[in-house]
Amino acid sequence: MTCDDCGGPLTGAAKYCSGACRQRAYRRRARDGVQGSPRLDTFVGRQAELAGLTRLLARHRIVTVTGPPGVGKSRLVQEAVAHRRHTMLIDVTRVTGLVSGAATPGLLVLDGCEHVLEDCAELVQRHPALRVLATSREPLNVPGEQAYRLTPLEPHEAARLFCDRALAVDSEFDESADLLDTVCERLDRLPLALELAARLVRVLTLEEIAARLGNRFTVLTTGPRDAEAHHRSLHAAIDRSYQVLTETERAALRTFSLLPGGISEELADAVMPHGWEIAKSLNARSLLESGERLTMLESVRLFAFDALLQHDSIAVRDRLLDVLATLPEPSRTEEADNIRYAARLMPGDDRLVTGNDEGDEAEEVTLGPLSWREERLLRVAAMVAEGLTNKQIADGLHVSLRTVEGDVRDLKTALGVRSRAQIAAWATRA
Repeated sequence: MTCDDCGGPLTGAAKYCSGACRQRAYRRRARDGVQGSPRLDTFVGRQAELAGLTRLLARHRIVTVTGPPGVGKSRLVQEAVAHRRHTMLIDVTRVTGLVSGAATPGLLVLDGCEHVLEDCAELVQRHPALRVLATSREPLNVPGEQAYRLTPLEPHEAARLFCDRALAVDSEFDESADLLDTVCERLDRLPLALELAARLVRVLTLEEIAARLGNRFTVLTTGPRDAEAHHRSLHAAIDRSYQVLTETERAALRTFSLLPGGISEELADAVMPHGWEIAKSLNARSLLESGERLTMLESVRLFAFDALLQHDSIAVRDRLLDVLATLPEPSRTEEADNIRYAARLMPGDDRLVTGNDEGDEAEEVTLGPLSWREERLLRVAAMVAEGLTNKQIADGLHVSLRTVEGDVRDLKTALGVRSRAQIAAWATRA
């Protein structure tokens, strides 16, 4: 047995060989971090993930939990280390000062490394006696590291989490509410989004919550006061990842927000130089999801689309329309969902007209089911055409005035128009 502080031999069952070592260890814990401890709220689901992470920790010195914003990386790690001895949770803003210092053997937890990746990587390489468990939107990329990608909750787990948090604030919440599964899906089954939305049942019905999710970034802002800033709102969680991107990556993310049908290699390279390489980088940074095509969680897409509206959205839209319209077959078939979405942005646009099988007539692209957001924007456009004010539209749709004002701005941008009269004219033609 050796002293937990200085490594000297112990003669009894104590953890430290002297009072001085005990005091030094206490001061270090107070300065650098806190021991992992159970949370007051319940840990819902994730049993398979918890078991998988535990196995990785037993086999590898460095494990990094990655995943999209709000997916629950920090919460999973807290649960994994809650009852482990010799665990130190380090404030990553102090990593720079720890790189050259001494480190006590044990498990070091680095939560939220994406802003200080280089310092964290240097720390774990300089102290080979340390076992490290990190959370980050992307791996540390150091030798011996095992990355564990965390994905959104399973549907039944998402519903359980929402109900658990909702019942904590309203004991009369109806666990069998019809809209529950719909709300969970629209929130991408992200634990942070679900918890923030569940806190709203104190003042809103589930129907009212669902109606406000089109403007989710202004309503999902009620996280616990003692939580980190990026855990108190959905916008802050995604913005934390967005801010560490290069300007080229940000521009690509904004462009990809107009492709809800997913991103193929051919399409990515067609819309921008080195598009596929940039898309893979965004995937590595947990902002695009893996699959046959790279896709974007709806919350990330809405964030990126809002950012697009502040930049050259019309130019980006027009470039995408040109690319989609000129794709050869069978590429157009593979891009059908993206073409349908583009056709809704600009109904009747000649670039989105294709010949039929006989090649003797032109026909419009057949549209599939509308998304919930598209349905609401079309309803807003129709109500504008009826001559209703924004306040009347908000009352009719049971949403806030600010939501409707945002919808009208989005319609103007998507349609390339400047006035409500032009929106009304478009709605009448459509």
